[in-house]
Amino acid sequence: MSVLTNTDLRRILCYDENQWHEKPLLIEDGLDDCITPMGYDLRVGGFYKRLIGKPNLDTLDEGKSIEIKPGDIALISTYEKLKMPKDASISALILSRVSQVSRGLSNISTKVDPGWGEGELLIPVQNFSKDVITLKYKEKFCTIVFFNNESPASPAYKPSSSRANFFKLLSQTNRASLVKDFQLGLVSILIIGIAVTMGYSYFGNSPGFGVTVTAGIAIERLASVIASRLIGRR
Repeated sequence: MSVLTNTDLRRILCYDENQWHEKPLLIEDGLDDCITPMGYDLRVGGFYKRLIGKPNLDTLDEGKSIEIKPGDIALISTYEKLKMPKDASISALILSRVSQVSRGLSNISTKVDPGWGEGELLIPVQNFSKDVITLKYKEKFCTIVFFNNESPASPAYKPSSSRANFFKLLSQTNRASLVKDFQLGLVSILIIGIAVTMGYSYFGNSPGFGVTVTAGIAIERLASVIASRLIGRR
């Protein structure tokens, strides 16, 4: 097994699917500027999912960014769409970029199987720092390193329902998160509603009404924190 250098990549790499029959490795929407001496720097793509702070699937486009809180893990799609050689002669690993590691951001070990041809990659990264780390749309955030296999993989990667099931799971997580947010909203409305009703019933328009409502808001905030932990929202 040998590492492919920038010289090797330029020889076999194309950015347009119409050229894939001429050059075996396709990185759609790629740039020469992203080629490194021994790999290619992948960029932040159009969707991501934070696994702790906000477990929803969110989208990105021009001018937007991801904020990853300390200790949080984010699953980020690549802007580039990757298709490996059909003959299963090349495999790849995803490595952290030194510039991102210096900020406290590191990817979790990821591989790309020979024969992969399903487009965007999903890269898990974790913030090991004590600060919020921001990644901009199309920012370089990890490096893919390609290897020539000593012999073709058998069997090579075959498209399956796993990717579809994964996105279905993300969608279900979104719906579950919306339900939890709705539940928290009901708790807040209920507590404040009770405070307003009791305050007006006992004190009318006197200062006691304002005091009761203020106390209700304080209780609502405390109850929301407790409820969010009980139902798994942070």
